[in-house]
Amino acid sequence: MLAGLAALSVAPAVAGCSLSWAPSPSVATWWQSRGSRFFIAHRGSGDVFPEHSLPAYEGALAWGAPAIEISIVRTSDGVLFCQHDLDFKRTTTIQGLASHATWASLADVRIQIPRLGPRWMGDGRPSLARLDTVITKLGHKTVQIIEAKDPEAFEPMLALILELGMQSSVVCKLHQSSRRIPRARAAGLPVFCYFGAPDEVTAERLAQVGAALNREQDLLVIPTGDGETPLPDALVAAAVATGIPVCVFPVHRRSEVDYFAARGVQGFITSSYGYVAGAVAPVTATAWDKGAIAPGEMTVRPEVADFGLQWREPGVVQLAMQDRMAFLTLGQLAPLARPTAYQLDLQVRVDRAPTGGGHVEVAFGHADDRYYETGQGRLDGYHALLRMDGTLELGRHQAGKSEGMPLASPVPGPAPVPGQWIPLRLEVTPDTVTWGRLDTGARISGRDATVRGPYLHIGRASSTGLVSLRDVRVT
Repeated sequence: MLAGLAALSVAPAVAGCSLSWAPSPSVATWWQSRGSRFFIAHRGSGDVFPEHSLPAYEGALAWGAPAIEISIVRTSDGVLFCQHDLDFKRTTTIQGLASHATWASLADVRIQIPRLGPRWMGDGRPSLARLDTVITKLGHKTVQIIEAKDPEAFEPMLALILELGMQSSVVCKLHQSSRRIPRARAAGLPVFCYFGAPDEVTAERLAQVGAALNREQDLLVIPTGDGETPLPDALVAAAVATGIPVCVFPVHRRSEVDYFAARGVQGFITSSYGYVAGAVAPVTATAWDKGAIAPGEMTVRPEVADFGLQWREPGVVQLAMQDRMAFLTLGQLAPLARPTAYQLDLQVRVDRAPTGGGHVEVAFGHADDRYYETGQGRLDGYHALLRMDGTLELGRHQAGKSEGMPLASPVPGPAPVPGQWIPLRLEVTPDTVTWGRLDTGARISGRDATVRGPYLHIGRASSTGLVSLRDVRVT
C-alpha cells in the first residue's frame, strides 16, 4: 500500500518541517515531506483546547498540523469515542468507566478542564466526540495517529477505518508492550510504537522494539523525561541508534525541540502545536479577558491541573500553585520583536501575602523558553523584583549560579496592600534596564548589556501566598 502511495504528489517542506499539504495528504506523502524536524499535535493540542475534543482537533488542523494524535475508548454498546482515560473523572463532568456507559447516556456529558480558562467552561464545554465524526471531519486533510486505549476497541477501530476508506491516512498507535503490531501490519497500517514512561525505557528494550519496527514506515516514540529532568542522553542515543525515526512526547516548549533535535530526535509530539511548531505569530499583550490560555502561555507543567492558573474574575489570572514557586512563561509574546528595546507594562495584586516574605518577579532577557524559577541557576537573564515589603530590586542571573548579581541599590517603597492593584513598568534599552512602580513613581535603573534574549517569565517567588496578574503588554 505504502509503495503505491509513494508516487503521490508531495508538499514542500518549510524550515525543516511540513506545515503545508498536498491536496490529499496520506501517511506516504507525510513521510516524504516532513523533513528532519516534524511535529504531531498531541491530544489535538491539549495545552490550549479541551483534549480530544472536536474543537481541539479542528484547532490543530487550522494551525496546519500535518498529523494529529487521537485516543479512543468504547461504550458498552460499541460506540468508539475520543478520550484518553478509561474513566471519565479527569476530563469530563461525570465519573465512572466509559465501558459501562451507553452512548445515549452520554448525550449531556461535557469535557471539562478548568485550567484552560472560563472560555471552555459552562456553555463552552464541548461534547464528547465520536471517532467516526472526527475521522469524517478530518478526512484526508491530515494524518491521524489513533490509539485504542480500551483493548476491546482495537478491532472495531480497524473495522471503522477500513469501512470509511481512511487506511491511507491512519497510523496505528501502540504501546511498546503490545502484541497487536502484527495485526496492525496485516491491516496495512504503519505503527507509532511508544514507551509510556521513563522507567520503561532501557537500552535493551529499545533495541528489541526497534528490531521489530520498519524504518521505512514506523515511528519509535520515547518520553522527554519525568516533567522536570530530561530522559538520559544514553537512552536517547540508544533510541536513535535503532535507525527507526525517533519522536519524543510530551513537548510543550520550543527549547525541548532544540534540546532533543541536537540529540538526533526527528519528531515532536506537542500539545501546544501552534506555539511549538511556530504556526502562530507572537502577540503584544495577554488576552485573559477572552478567558482562555494562549498558545505558549505555560506553567511549570502545562498539562497538570494542580499547576494550572486560577481564573477567578474576568481578565485576571491568579498564580495559585502552592508548595513551590509559581512562574508563568509568557511564550505567546515571544520571540519579542525587538528584544534590545521594549517596554513591558503589567499590573499585579497580592491576594494573600506569602508566609516568610517573598516577591513578585519579572524574569527577562532569556534566550529560550525553558522554565524559570528564582535561584534555579539554569538561564542567563535579568530579574526585576517587587518584594512584599515594597522594595524594588533589579539584578542579573547566570546559568550555573543560584545567586543573582545586583545591577543597582534596592529602592524602598510602600508594601503591597492585599487586594490593591499595583501598576509596574519594565523598560529595556540596548544598554540599560529600568524597573518602576507607576503608582508611586519609584524607579530603579541599571546599566548592563550582557544579554538581550526574547523570552520572559512572571512569577511569585514563594511557596505560599496568592498573586494575581492582569493587563500585561509589551511595546
